[in-house]
Amino acid sequence: FKLLHDRYWRVEVHGIEHVPETGGGVLVGMHRGFMPFDGVMLLFALVTKRNRIPRFLIHPSLTKFPFLADFMAKLGGVIACQENGEWVLQNGELLGVFPEGIRGAFTMYEKAYTLGKFGRDEYVRMALRNRAPIIPFVTVGSAEIYPIFKRVDWKWFTRYTEWPFLPVTVPFPLPSKWHTQFLPPMHIERDYGPEAADDPRTVRRISLEVRQRMQAAIDEMLLRRTSIFT
Repeated sequence: FKLLHDRYWRVEVHGIEHVPETGGGVLVGMHRGFMPFDGVMLLFALVTKRNRIPRFLIHPSLTKFPFLADFMAKLGGVIACQENGEWVLQNGELLGVFPEGIRGAFTMYEKAYTLGKFGRDEYVRMALRNRAPIIPFVTVGSAEIYPIFKRVDWKWFTRYTEWPFLPVTVPFPLPSKWHTQFLPPMHIERDYGPEAADDPRTVRRISLEVRQRMQAAIDEMLLRRTSIFT
């Protein structure tokens, strides 16, 4: 992982001081390139630079591939469900989520840096119930490792893998230059009590604010980027 992080993708990490050194928190990010390399690089950065081990919620489809199932489990990944998310936060750990869901990972390249709809907003409810801050983060560069140029709607494949489609992309991950930015934490636990998790309007309002902050950060980073690979 050090070779990939430091030499191949040359990941620059900013704002990691926003991640608390102790206690629970919900890391909310964007996932691109359909393979879980961006989550792995974030894990490496947090372990080596912050001494924290995030537990990412993973899509059940990853368990259908023998190599990926073992790989993600050994890295601390847990199947995405409310019970697992609550367990992580109740134990004072960092919970990592990609609220766009699996469709976010399969975003076509021309829209790679436009955030899609945030699913059911369950991550906000878990943060509220467990009085945990939300720490958004974004990465520019990961969308270029496996840029998706076309989709193939192969029913047998999608039924077996639970992927939305078969992506047409490059055969190996490209050495793009990555920039990861952790945004200031949103301490919703200071403004709302656990009961706010049962208020759909409050939950939706918080989720929209998270998404807006992330999109603004992505747009600003793209304006400063002058090269995909250097």
